[in-house]
Amino acid sequence: MKLRPRTAARTAGPAPSAPSAARTARGSSGSAVRQALGVTALAAGVVAALGLAALGPVTPAGAAGTGPDSYTVRGIDSYHGDHGPQEDQAFDWPAISRSGQSFAMLKATQGTGFTDGWFARDLAGARSVDLIRTGYHYFTADQDGTAQADHFLAVLRHEGFTGTGPGELPPVLDLEQCENAGHRLRLDQVQAFLQRVRTVTGTDAVVYTRRGFVDDCLGGTKELSGRPVWLARYGSTPPQPLPGGGGWDFWQYTDRASVPGTSGKVDASVFHADRAALRRLAHLG
Repeated sequence: MKLRPRTAARTAGPAPSAPSAARTARGSSGSAVRQALGVTALAAGVVAALGLAALGPVTPAGAAGTGPDSYTVRGIDSYHGDHGPQEDQAFDWPAISRSGQSFAMLKATQGTGFTDGWFARDLAGARSVDLIRTGYHYFTADQDGTAQADHFLAVLRHEGFTGTGPGELPPVLDLEQCENAGHRLRLDQVQAFLQRVRTVTGTDAVVYTRRGFVDDCLGGTKELSGRPVWLARYGSTPPQPLPGGGGWDFWQYTDRASVPGTSGKVDASVFHADRAALRRLAHLG
């Protein structure tokens, strides 16, 4: 994901300090680590949703600074356009795992009818090397939120993904398309999507977006502040919290990472806590 509308191919690159609002076919994200409590809000959201035991104190993986290099728990996200110019180059998942990646976010669906052609194969590849994983849905502004959620959930279910199994992170909603076919993004449709995912899976979806998008396209709503978030901001400056939020759980900091086993440059993210916290979030004890 790159905060650019995604339909079938990537478009313009990101602005210097944040992804551009133009990312198509990835579509490709909830609140932040509460340092005062010593617990990630992402983990806390899962505790609330699933009745899990509290995680206890978590040390943010960044100690020496605030840039992405300060965080040790790293991962990638991908969609069909990351599989070479002809979209026919498979990833080498053992090589990706050996490179030190801990998680993978994989595009599953977009709108009410598009399914990413590489999702099933990439999900199987990530599973084969025990990489923590999830699928994401690129939300389109001109289609019904509940119908989009039903399409997303059907594709996940077909691949045996529930968002609550061992090694699985919660499903992800990719919010980066402000307008499509003359229709502007509506908060009630976003909420309908999130509610359907919550009802069906029993857990809250992670929201991928950025502060500027919420301000510009959703009127600066605070309705997304109480859930896990994956925020995009390219560069060395951490992303701004969403309105009413306190930080970030995952930070997508580049779309130009060189990761062994992939077909070219890919998006890279870091997790705001340690690997033990990520494993607990992924139902691995």
